[in-house]
Amino acid sequence: MAEKQLTYTEMKEQTGLSILYVPQTDGGVVLQAVSDTAPAIEIRLSPDRIDEAHILYTEVTELLRSRAALSESHADIHMLVEKLFALFRGEKVSFATDSSTPVRKASGEFVANPGKKIEIDVDGTMYSRLPVRTRIITMQDTDIVPLMEEYVQPYLKEGDMVFVSEKALTITQGRVVDMSTIKPSPLARALAKNVGNNYGSNDFKGFGHGTAMAMQLFIEEAGYLRIVVAAVVSAVTRPFGVRGLFYRICGLRAKSIDCPMSFLILEYAHSAKLAPNNPSGEARRIREALGNHEVVILDANYRGAFSLGKSSHSLTEAFIGKLFRDNPLGQSDEMTPFCIVRKV
Repeated sequence: MAEKQLTYTEMKEQTGLSILYVPQTDGGVVLQAVSDTAPAIEIRLSPDRIDEAHILYTEVTELLRSRAALSESHADIHMLVEKLFALFRGEKVSFATDSSTPVRKASGEFVANPGKKIEIDVDGTMYSRLPVRTRIITMQDTDIVPLMEEYVQPYLKEGDMVFVSEKALTITQGRVVDMSTIKPSPLARALAKNVGNNYGSNDFKGFGHGTAMAMQLFIEEAGYLRIVVAAVVSAVTRPFGVRGLFYRICGLRAKSIDCPMSFLILEYAHSAKLAPNNPSGEARRIREALGNHEVVILDANYRGAFSLGKSSHSLTEAFIGKLFRDNPLGQSDEMTPFCIVRKV
């Protein structure tokens, strides 16, 4: 896709900022956050960082929309955008003393995330999906169990099932990497070009494995031999209408890689995440800590949902897919990494 100059002014009145995306003659990009009252915030990204340019433009425009909805001051928004650009410059940035993520306290009152609903019908049975809000989970949290005991256990009832975002488990295992440490290979760049994530169109939902960085992590997780076999099989079968074999051969763990890790949780805006280690073992450990409730380590997005690990085989993948088909936990800054599921 040819690079085009982009100007984002949709939230200028509410945020005081416009975003400019300016391709350069050398193939690089300059991004600017322009204000009428302060110097422009600017970053220049070289041609080999074009994926990061796409990611940053997406993140900063999402950030403006999010903070405009919260009616934050122009000064606070300007400061956050400045820090976001600094992350991509490779500077050390701390979000500990500011509102880098909107504060939402966990409580016993379960409220659906925006655009989602609590109750859902699965094969004629109604279930409540009760999202549990938490503080931000950081790399300082090295065990998922204390978090589950603090935020989930107080609200559990007999028969409840517990679903855990694989992203939360991944963080507690330290399986988060900075984008600057990823060195895409020629194979990763070639394969990423064939991933249709609809970037630049109204159908764009996320980058998936359509960046060379994400594909490089995918290759390292699945292994080069498996990747090559999957690519060959996919190329041979796709003309016959057979799709999805590439991911089926490579496995769910590789599929679970995300880059960027988050658009709106700024601590992870320049990070990618790997799949969690031993998810079934972790599900069983959480089940034991919570008192014999079924536990699922869940990977859900706009494409659907599947388990990476389960405390037992009593819950089928078909059931999990239907139960979380609309991703009620969200993909952004909802801060709801855990979900209690209860029969109505």
